[in-house]
Amino acid sequence: MTEVTPFGVLLRGLRTVADLTRAQLAAATGVSVRAISDLERGISRGPRVRTVEALADGLAATDDDRAALLAAARDGGEVAPAGGLPLPRQVVDFTGRGEELTRVAEWLAAGPPAPVVVVSGPAGVGKTSFAVRVAQRWPVEDRLFVDLRGLDARPMAPAAVLARLIRALGPDVRVVPRDLDQAVALWHGLLAGRRGLIVLDNAISHDQVLPVLPPHGPTAVLVTSRRRLGGLGHVRRLHLKPLPADDSVALLRGIVDRAGASPDALRHIAELCVHIPLALRIAGNRLASRPAWSPDDLIARLAGQERRLDNLAAGDLQVEAAFSLSYQQLSAPAQRVFRRLALVPGPSTGAELASVLAGEPLRPTEEALGDLVDLGLLQQRADGRLEFHDLLRLYAGAELERTETAAERAATARRRDSWLLDTAIVAGRFFEPEHSSEPGVTTVVALTDAAQAGAWLRREAENWLPALRAAAAAGDDQRVIDVAESLHWFSDTWDSGTVWEEVFTLSAGSAERLGDDRLQAIHQGYLTWVHTLLLQQPETALAHARRALEAAVRSGDQRQQAWAGYYMSWVLYQLREWDESIGYARTAVAEFRAAGDREGLPNGLLQWARATQSAGRDEDTIPILREVIEAVTDPGTAPLRHIALSAELTARDLLADVEISAGRWPAARLELLEALAVLDRTGMPPIRRLITLSRLALVHAEIGDLAAARADLILVRRIQVEGTWPAGQLAAVDERVARAESILAADEAGNAGRPPGPGGA
Repeated sequence: MTEVTPFGVLLRGLRTVADLTRAQLAAATGVSVRAISDLERGISRGPRVRTVEALADGLAATDDDRAALLAAARDGGEVAPAGGLPLPRQVVDFTGRGEELTRVAEWLAAGPPAPVVVVSGPAGVGKTSFAVRVAQRWPVEDRLFVDLRGLDARPMAPAAVLARLIRALGPDVRVVPRDLDQAVALWHGLLAGRRGLIVLDNAISHDQVLPVLPPHGPTAVLVTSRRRLGGLGHVRRLHLKPLPADDSVALLRGIVDRAGASPDALRHIAELCVHIPLALRIAGNRLASRPAWSPDDLIARLAGQERRLDNLAAGDLQVEAAFSLSYQQLSAPAQRVFRRLALVPGPSTGAELASVLAGEPLRPTEEALGDLVDLGLLQQRADGRLEFHDLLRLYAGAELERTETAAERAATARRRDSWLLDTAIVAGRFFEPEHSSEPGVTTVVALTDAAQAGAWLRREAENWLPALRAAAAAGDDQRVIDVAESLHWFSDTWDSGTVWEEVFTLSAGSAERLGDDRLQAIHQGYLTWVHTLLLQQPETALAHARRALEAAVRSGDQRQQAWAGYYMSWVLYQLREWDESIGYARTAVAEFRAAGDREGLPNGLLQWARATQSAGRDEDTIPILREVIEAVTDPGTAPLRHIALSAELTARDLLADVEISAGRWPAARLELLEALAVLDRTGMPPIRRLITLSRLALVHAEIGDLAAARADLILVRRIQVEGTWPAGQLAAVDERVARAESILAADEAGNAGRPPGPGGA
């Protein structure tokens, strides 16, 4: 009997002949230096077939040397099953994926033409385990598994893949053709009429896979890859995502199997692992192997972001190493984009901000982002925004610190914040009343109209708001003021109380640090608006209104005193302090007149009228409201057109309310028809027409013009159906509509049974 050379001796000899160090062989094969050392020293004597094949490829072994290595491995302990390409060992804690497993199994069993399924997904999501689970449903003799080592320094060449498969399927084949076309022809011949499943794991590109694909059935192929392999056509695709929360907890519970591990604690651990099976398995194994640790101990270690990746390592399982394999596949520009995405302030970004961070033009940045998405290092949401989970963000940040100096990182952050705030200012100015029609341009992005500008401001608020916060923290107070001022008019179009509370709190603080009383009055006024209208917090609003008034008085600026008085009246009106509200409004009107403030005067008059009407003095509001109409329609005193039209509409609606309360229906009708004429000249929201039409429907019903009332109600219902309205704004509308409908119903009931008139039924 021929004695077989021990595997370790044979491996060391072949490595010496190849002039490779253990580290070089490890880099070429993906087998760790420790594992190679143990094999060469005889500590590990029976490596798995996959390991032997990987080492043979890394050594560029001849067919004879490869056979000798396999024989030595079998002699050392493991006997390779017939065919030589068995599945890797299945993880015992595989959890979930039931729906996906069923779907892929159905696809693979679909029959000719040869079914091909590509399973893609980010690092650690469990693609190989999933593929093994699928393949185990097939008979052992009908399945072949090849690790294409797509993330190794030297992935398997297509010819090497074919050679391995041909040897497994055709044991009588003495020589595998070196010519790829000849090898493909031989492979297709071996597959003809053969039923089976070929698993091609860890593919790097479609070029690796294409030569292996059968031209026809019944053989099926299952491919896994971190990339989506878009170059493969006529295939079924499944993109694996992180596990659902319940499955994550179940996976942890199966590993830990410890009394006292509460579902809440396991759920918290799962969230810190972002539901990625690799991270979950590592966390579970760490906890299971340390009886003295409680789940809270592990949570405390994982909660510290600076050490979370370090704590997600157990033996050969390392989350960071899995990410690193993908990162190394990127070009240098794409690596720079990836690591600098760690500097995105918010949870997501667009390509424009990524371009600014990378310091590259938009087009190559978009290409780099596409590579990141393709490799699973970045996810693209349905709205097009880009994001990565917490573990990838931590990895990107670690790479940034390893690769770039503190000065380089600081310069990138400054460029980021400067661009975000510059663009916010340009975008905000589109909403100013006298904004020119010229497009606003900053680096990377060009905004052509208010719609684009508003969309950018809403979309990027999660990033420009932290930049504004940073400017305030750095003491760049004038910059904060400039941004807040530019967004003042835009804030009227976006009812986001939390955003505007922070923006104007920051700007009010900057105004105070600058020692500018006039600016303090302005920005405390903005905060009054936020807390009164958006947050519905009148008590807090009153405190800001008082600060605004005090600052305005100190500044000596009559216009700001008028506006501060207006805000005081408004808040007191909300607090139902009618007399005080009237007093502040009357004073504000006098100061608006004295300052010649065309925009402020109609606002002050309307506030005075509202407070007077609420105090139960309807008739006293009539001259005030007439003065509003006169002020906004007289060219000598009229404010900006949109302010004038809005003020006139409000005044006529309020006049109609006075007339309705007094039962003067014809006079109310005239005011409402004038109000509709104003609406026809504006682009005001549909709710303004809804409110006016609901009044008119009631007036027409009370007058007895029932046909007109019905027509009004049809329009009201149409507007209600076409929009979504805040419930508080519809209460009065619903009340007026109900009154009008009750009048119509009473009329119909009174006419029931009467013969038709001359016009017929």
